[in-house]
Amino acid sequence: MKRPPRKKKITHTLLVDGDAILKTSYYGAKNMYYNGHHIGGLYQFVTTLRKVINESIVDKVYVFWDGEFSGKLRYEVLPEYKANRGKNYEEGSVPQDLSLLLQKERVKLYLEELYIRQYQDPVVESDDCIAYYCQHVKPNEKVVILTNDRDMCQLINDDVSVFFQDKKTKVTPKNFDKFFGYHYENALLMKVIQGDNSDNIKGVKGVKSKTIIKHIPEVLEQKVTLNEIFDKLEDIQSSRKTRLVALDNIIKGVTVGSQGKLLYKINTKIMDLSNPMLTRDCRKSLDELFDAPIDPDGRTNKNLLEMMSEDGIIDAIPGGYDGYLNYLMPFQNIIKQEKKLFLKS
Repeated sequence: MKRPPRKKKITHTLLVDGDAILKTSYYGAKNMYYNGHHIGGLYQFVTTLRKVINESIVDKVYVFWDGEFSGKLRYEVLPEYKANRGKNYEEGSVPQDLSLLLQKERVKLYLEELYIRQYQDPVVESDDCIAYYCQHVKPNEKVVILTNDRDMCQLINDDVSVFFQDKKTKVTPKNFDKFFGYHYENALLMKVIQGDNSDNIKGVKGVKSKTIIKHIPEVLEQKVTLNEIFDKLEDIQSSRKTRLVALDNIIKGVTVGSQGKLLYKINTKIMDLSNPMLTRDCRKSLDELFDAPIDPDGRTNKNLLEMMSEDGIIDAIPGGYDGYLNYLMPFQNIIKQEKKLFLKS
């Protein structure tokens, strides 16, 4: 009797939207100080990462950071992109919170000791790096994205889910409609039509998701295209004595934004994560990062303990020095896997 084939081991990968998680951590722990220095962002970031890893099976972690001028590639397509955040790509100035920046650099040092891969490009956004990774998911690999950014909904499929830190919930194809009210494969479509106020991207004038769902209920159950929406809305308008302005606005792509008649083309260009906006150098660096082994030389728990003591993190964790090893326990499987990979290289 033949022995049944051995099942291939599933690799579980965690992709972290670094700045999104750090900012939530930073502003969520405003009153956490040590020796007059704010440490809330640093502590909450590592603790959040620890919690997600502890509650899941994770073999490998990547943290992607926004560079100083991240978003510039989209700005070149749509000049008002993220103008509401104070960025000035022409003069090269960006709003900076010194404490947040210092904690970001400190987090990076902690992650180095924990064998966590990281990447940051001067002009490419972390969303695009994460999207590029998701295009290269391997057979028998399951990916979880840790973020608060709703743009990541586009990346959800049978192999990729998104854990929204603010919802404390993992969103998958099966439960997506419970949280967002429509089929997960329409995530990009809804954004293209509505726009995105947080990124200062205008959509169709006077149209929100309720308008779309009311007149195109198919978006609740299946993937729908823009052309299918145009055809359906034209049929609705033709059957009415008086045409609805909102529906005509969708058909014609009417907007108050600078996109004008190119609304759908421009919004798709800057929102569609199936075509991530990367530079050639960034793409090359990511290809090298994904499978490159991490050299254990110089990485020790002692280094981490010294930093945690210096920053006051050791006093914040349960049990202090006595609880140090328990606090780091969730990271041990990652360290073990990375050391194995290095020995094989």
